Amino acid sequence: MTLRRSFSHVGAITNSEGLLKMIKSFLEANEVERSTRIWGIINLFEGKQLKGWSDLPKTLIYHEVFEIFEIISTLGHICPKMILEAISKDHVNELSGKNQKGRNTQFELFIASKYIQAGYNVQFGEPDLFFYYLGNRYNIACKRPQSKSKVLNNIKKASKQISLHDGFGIVALDLTPTSVRNFDWNSDLSVVIKSGQDLIWKNFLSSNRRRINELVGKRVSIVHVYGGLNLKVKNNYVYSLFDYALEIKSNRTENDYFHEIINKVQSVHPCRIS
Repeated sequence: MTLRRSFSHVGAITNSEGLLKMIKSFLEANEVERSTRIWGIINLFEGKQLKGWSDLPKTLIYHEVFEIFEIISTLGHICPKMILEAISKDHVNELSGKNQKGRNTQFELFIASKYIQAGYNVQFGEPDLFFYYLGNRYNIACKRPQSKSKVLNNIKKASKQISLHDGFGIVALDLTPTSVRNFDWNSDLSVVIKSGQDLIWKNFLSSNRRRINELVGKRVSIVHVYGGLNLKVKNNYVYSLFDYALEIKSNRTENDYFHEIINKVQSVHPCRIS
């Protein structure tokens, strides 16, 4: 079995009211203040005008809501305090240039939800996440760089974190903040799909493949890159999450089981509201 070259999930979220109801119920049950980021994002999703945030790209607003819905659906009963802290921190505008510590944790939670749905017993801890499978330890370091110029440095930092632990390593990278700066928000769905594939492969991995191989060291076997481009088509919201798992072939072994693990994770479908 081999790793798939690329993969994408595209699903129409037709019941946005049900999606928001579930998120709001979680927030209200935990008495989250209305001044926090998550409530600001929900207000923007619902089309309300908020002073100073009118220029925030719609695709980023949709991505936040869909990602948080996925996290709460899978982990809301497991680590509610960690979720609440992550989605409450940071400025509403992710492109503000300010510290995004909350969103970094949010991406860790999102990756954890994917692996848990794939059947792996993921634990939170250094480097960011880890789990055991068939006698081997797998370490995951998650990064969400805010600009294209910081992507390679984030891979280097993640690889250093992984190098401090025994086992096999995965760098999980979210290019969503990078991609939204360079996207035509009025595009139709076919353009979104092509752009999602391009932003990961043509615009990043292909041109940086040699440099990535030099940066990851000896313990990272997979650099798994994600990117979300989301839009509203008529009355439906389209959730498009693209990912590409780049193999570091020099670090692969016969018993690392990455072909099975990554394919399972890539086969996890987005949570849906019927």
